[in-house]
Amino acid sequence: MIKIDEKYLTFENGYVFADFELDAFGQLDIELELDAPAVLDIALGEVASGNHLNREPGGYRIIRTMQKSCPAGRSTFAFELPPHKSPYTYTESVSLPPEAEGREITPFRYAEIIGGSGKVKFIRKAFYGDFDDNAADFYSDNDNLNRIWDFCKYTMKATSAFGYYIDGERERQPYEGDAWSNLLGDLCCGGSSLTAQRTIDWLLKKPTWFTEWQLITPFLVHDYWLYTGDRASVDMWLPELEKLVATFELQSNNLLRDATQEELVNRVRRDLIDWPLGERDGYELGTYNLTPNCYFAAALQIMAKLTNNTGYRTKSQLVKSAIQKYFRKGNLWIDNAESTHTALHSVLYPAYFNMADLTGEMRNLLLNKGMACSVFTAQFLLEYCFDKGLSDHAYKLLLSNDLRSYNNMLAQGATMAMEAWDNSLKPNQDWNHAWGAAPANIIPRCIAGIKPLEPGFRKFSVTPHPGKLKEFYCKHPTPHGAIELQYKESTCQLTVPAETTAITLKGEFPVGRHTFKL
Repeated sequence: MIKIDEKYLTFENGYVFADFELDAFGQLDIELELDAPAVLDIALGEVASGNHLNREPGGYRIIRTMQKSCPAGRSTFAFELPPHKSPYTYTESVSLPPEAEGREITPFRYAEIIGGSGKVKFIRKAFYGDFDDNAADFYSDNDNLNRIWDFCKYTMKATSAFGYYIDGERERQPYEGDAWSNLLGDLCCGGSSLTAQRTIDWLLKKPTWFTEWQLITPFLVHDYWLYTGDRASVDMWLPELEKLVATFELQSNNLLRDATQEELVNRVRRDLIDWPLGERDGYELGTYNLTPNCYFAAALQIMAKLTNNTGYRTKSQLVKSAIQKYFRKGNLWIDNAESTHTALHSVLYPAYFNMADLTGEMRNLLLNKGMACSVFTAQFLLEYCFDKGLSDHAYKLLLSNDLRSYNNMLAQGATMAMEAWDNSLKPNQDWNHAWGAAPANIIPRCIAGIKPLEPGFRKFSVTPHPGKLKEFYCKHPTPHGAIELQYKESTCQLTVPAETTAITLKGEFPVGRHTFKL
């Protein structure tokens, strides 16, 4: 899908500046009517300082420039973009969307020209993947929450330009961790199942190199099935998925071990914990690490659901028992089997993956640490807090104005989610990274509380967590039509689409419109 935006402007003191309001992957064409010949300095980019482009935005914030000698009168030309090239030799970028017709695209919001006199028309062709703007909606009496929803929903749309869940402009390739959060958000907001299919196909053929990332692949497949009901694709993927999971070998203590320094030279799989490094909350890596082992135990449970092979469940229980044996020290969980340190991740993941209940000292640690993690781990933290009786804390984190917050992204001028909370936390970050847009799925799945229980939403749960909201409305797409939930002052009005059943705290509701109290 191509959206064409045009800006008609007049040079003032040899300068013209256009703001397309939203960052998008696109191309720029320029039509001029100059009063006199001129050598023009033309630029496009993502970051502005007042009414001028920031030409040194740092990191992978986009800035592209070109010089053009133009005659007096009318002239038309395309802004020439260099071919995309990942800065890393070990990654493979996806191809340009067919609609780009072989011409490079790049994310940008602003364009400017220095050095002319007369009139100019900027024409931006913005590229989007398969996305239904009207399929999903959310609004509430909290303007801050509404702004975050719009920001994250647009991120789903704008980053779909290539037909894959990419990790941003720097690399333009799928990563499992990015893709899982992206899939949930995209399918909650109006994205296409085809984007999810292409991405899972890619990742099963070209898995990345982190322990936790590869272990997210079963979650990708399982949640794709729940949201779409497409079992045929799942059955097609299962042989490769089982091969992938089989490459994880338990040691004699029934735990996964991290790669040694010698093995890392050959780029073998290694434990990640979180990224960038400064978002690990001081996590102490060792030979046997808590976080990836929690992922593995949970991934095996998912494999049991996908395959009906109880052997996966038995193996998961072995890992879970080993986790409880080696990583539980008194009332605390520890980062690695030899550590005395407890990072936020060592509080969160055992609880999120049902290794243990979060009580007492561990609960207090989670509350006191705040958002001591990356934009990716925020997905787990927010979902856990909403679903486990810590909604007040979840709202506090979600609506915060702190450094690690969605409002901080917005305050910097981003209109797509960032790769990290702030440029200071990841200097090379890009500003078009869907893994930073967790609220795109957290708002419908946790605040509205709408989650599929059976493939294709044949059954779905509705467990709202309104907190201090007085009212909200959520429209959620399903293969059978939209679920609609209107909440106002403890009363819910729920529309259940054809061929589905809603499960609520007040019982089951069949197709139709229903009213119930929370």
